[in-house]
Amino acid sequence: MIFTKGFNLGDEYSNYILINIYMNDTSNLQDVKEIADQVLDQDFTVSYTDEFNDTASIRVKSISDEQLSNLKEKLKEKYSFQDAEDNIIAINVPSTNIYDLVRVYIAPMIIALALVLIYFVIAFRKNGILEALLMPIITVIMVEALYISIIAIFRIAITQYIIPVGVFLFILTLLANAIYLKSRK
Repeated sequence: MIFTKGFNLGDEYSNYILINIYMNDTSNLQDVKEIADQVLDQDFTVSYTDEFNDTASIRVKSISDEQLSNLKEKLKEKYSFQDAEDNIIAINVPSTNIYDLVRVYIAPMIIALALVLIYFVIAFRKNGILEALLMPIITVIMVEALYISIIAIFRIAITQYIIPVGVFLFILTLLANAIYLKSRK
């Protein structure tokens, strides 16, 4: 499933169009939302880009040239921009690579696994080196592979919570292995 369709990227990680509206002074976000609601026929989000509330942004999955020009005209009418091309800019934001999201977690998880395995080999050496070493490695790999498979097969959207849940499962699996090995001691 991963190789045929890829992961289902959530809204914050998939490609989208970001329309930045640079206002002359502070603006009302509700006015911008009403104008965007008139022009756009799909889901979108409107927010401020900074704490001064003078730049609004509209985040939309896709927008046609006609819709963009209509949006620029309506915003130009409402806020009397001198030049809408300078005040309203559409930016195509590409989708995020999954590897870029998980890259920062790989080294700490490998180091943690290595340290835990060294501890398991020392603490549970009477159970046998193979049981103290191989069983935790196999269970960690199987649980994480199952987690990734569930995400891919059921097309669960990759959001900001998916990776921390995977790390939590990693820790939980190591704890379960420690409890199991201690009970076998």
